[in-house]
Amino acid sequence: MLDTPHILLPGPTPVPERVQQAMLRSMSDHRGNVFEPVLARVYARLAALLHVGNAGRVAVLPASGTGGLEAAIQNFFQPGDHVLSVETGLFGKRFKEIAQAMDIQVETVAFEWGQAFDEGQVLEVLERTPVKGVLLTHNETSTGVLNPVETLAPRIRALPHSPLILVDSISGVPSVPFNLMQSQADVIIAASQKGFMCPPGLAILGLSGRAVEHVLKDRRGRHYLDLRPYLDGHLPYTPAVSLIYGLDAALELLDEEGEAARLARHRQLAQMARAFGEAAGLPPLVGENVTSPTVTALSVPAPLTPADLRRQAAERGLQIAGGLGPWHHSAIRIGHVGAVDAADLWGGLGILAHMVPNPLPALEAAFTAWKSPSPVFS
Repeated sequence: MLDTPHILLPGPTPVPERVQQAMLRSMSDHRGNVFEPVLARVYARLAALLHVGNAGRVAVLPASGTGGLEAAIQNFFQPGDHVLSVETGLFGKRFKEIAQAMDIQVETVAFEWGQAFDEGQVLEVLERTPVKGVLLTHNETSTGVLNPVETLAPRIRALPHSPLILVDSISGVPSVPFNLMQSQADVIIAASQKGFMCPPGLAILGLSGRAVEHVLKDRRGRHYLDLRPYLDGHLPYTPAVSLIYGLDAALELLDEEGEAARLARHRQLAQMARAFGEAAGLPPLVGENVTSPTVTALSVPAPLTPADLRRQAAERGLQIAGGLGPWHHSAIRIGHVGAVDAADLWGGLGILAHMVPNPLPALEAAFTAWKSPSPVFS
């Protein structure tokens, strides 16, 4: 259990004490014999966690998650290239906008907010429109939708033009299962401030063997976001040393909990949040079959407003997120990702219950969904 149990945001998320302490280590030479073994250990653990395979590589950039998206676009496409953007919310749209800012030609297939993408519709577009790459969002933070990337990606890869597949999983891995090799995707982008339980500031990229070959063959000029130096373990410039110390500790925590327990914990938290919302009079905005394990979007019916709920929650020490885009005035989002366990979520829901129409049924429903919290975070 966390010492700050009432931060229920989809990011940034609470930072465990062990991670905080790791970041307090004395500064050291980033090319010396103190830091280099830590970096090597971080890269090895990330490669295993993301399942990049023997030919794949990882890169950890001093950047936000959005910086990771830009790095992916910059290293795999150039002005004039054609890509397909598959959008199910605000952050899928952002991925597209980054590509457009680099003069890449983007075709869009967009789906209604609260819906996952339809694989058949995406494939239909790709069959008539050959593209160099496809931009997918794994876990859409703005809606709380988990998209079926791992089933769609192999079908995209099997197309005659076999486009590169870039996956935004910033609010997904390591709290949502994803296997880069099995999915046959090429790039997965994550960030430090969500499931990795660290402060913001690190973009984490996993590259397939095919993606590595593509980067090495591309001789175009790049600098700050150039992935080439990372592929053989080099650091092109001073990294975020303290954040990497923290990430090292966070990866150790993830290893201690184990993948199966971690994924089960996040599924349980999503069930608790949904059950609370359904009974409280704040119905979930997405179907249970596509619900995210890391963030739940709840409808706020009049006369309540999201702004009022968030303000009252903040006055009681609870931080929750508002809706985005078309849901700005009609939804709240509850984050249950990273180090958050059932006791943490229960404490936050107990505060939120003060402001909802049906507090007791809501808490009873959440309690019914409660199982044992993860021992690592208790």
